[in-house]
Amino acid sequence: MKITLFPGRELSSDLVRAWAELQQANPALASPYFHPKFTGIVSQVLGNVEVAVIGDFNGTAALFPFQRLPGNVGVPVGHFLSDYHGLICEPGLECDPRALVKQCGLIAWDFDHLITSQMSFAPFYQSVDPAPQIDLSGGFEMYFRGQRGLKTEPVKIRRLERDHGPLRFISHSADRSALSRLFMWKSQQYQRTGNEDIFRDARIRSIVQEVHETQDKHFSGMLSALYAGDQLVAAHLGMRAGSIWHYWFPAFDPEFSYYSPGSLLLLKMAEHAPTAGIKTIDLGKGMYEQKRRFMNASVPVASGRVELLSLRYVRHALRRNLISQPKRWLYRAIGRNA
Repeated sequence: MKITLFPGRELSSDLVRAWAELQQANPALASPYFHPKFTGIVSQVLGNVEVAVIGDFNGTAALFPFQRLPGNVGVPVGHFLSDYHGLICEPGLECDPRALVKQCGLIAWDFDHLITSQMSFAPFYQSVDPAPQIDLSGGFEMYFRGQRGLKTEPVKIRRLERDHGPLRFISHSADRSALSRLFMWKSQQYQRTGNEDIFRDARIRSIVQEVHETQDKHFSGMLSALYAGDQLVAAHLGMRAGSIWHYWFPAFDPEFSYYSPGSLLLLKMAEHAPTAGIKTIDLGKGMYEQKRRFMNASVPVASGRVELLSLRYVRHALRRNLISQPKRWLYRAIGRNA
């Protein structure tokens, strides 16, 4: 397996073209996260993104984008911002994950949203979870009729319009002030729920802002907005690639929480999507009440770690209680079947 490493900021136009061709040839890579534009945006903000090109004299067989953390631990591009990751390759490609990690100069690669169609990584899974989706391939009306959990949404819409004025939905707004409002609401939400406010990091804000401003034919940011009268009540910043719309950062004005404006915005997004050629709204891994009510499909994603056998690996394995079955653990560590 021949591997050449390139800084994420220095990819040639030929390499980007090969990347796009590989992505388009593999339906499992339809998510915006697999598009070279996403890696390009993150690379311009962060200096630790690299792309391993796997190939020989016949050309590029695959690409492996990753982010190098201190200690030569690899993580997906964007780290916790990434809801999907894996090799950029044609369907069915097999590789040796440990050899890949070693030739990239890493001691390990952590993943938590790996597409499970890339079976070479299966021995390194620690868990597999569903990523909920809204399948709109049959149109919005067919979708809505099948979602019993959404039957109260029209009532909420009428109530909000009665109290605050007619609803107005914008599928994509270039308004930077609306994005700033989303950042503010999202930070407030993180504080209310006791979660770390990622938007305190200027680099994260820069990545999201760049996604918002990118309006390419094959990859674009989408800032959707819901107004009641003249009041912005909810907003969502996501990404689109082809027929996939990824649900990323939703937020709403807490003063309107009684009306569930975040759910109403998602419903309007689902209603709009088929008219724009979008067949799937991908809600990302993590199950909570809103996703359960809206989802009608899901795809599996895996979490785990590819790690080279070392003293550090043994210590890490001990901490995670991986050696309750010593023989099985040792075989896994050296790449054999128990």
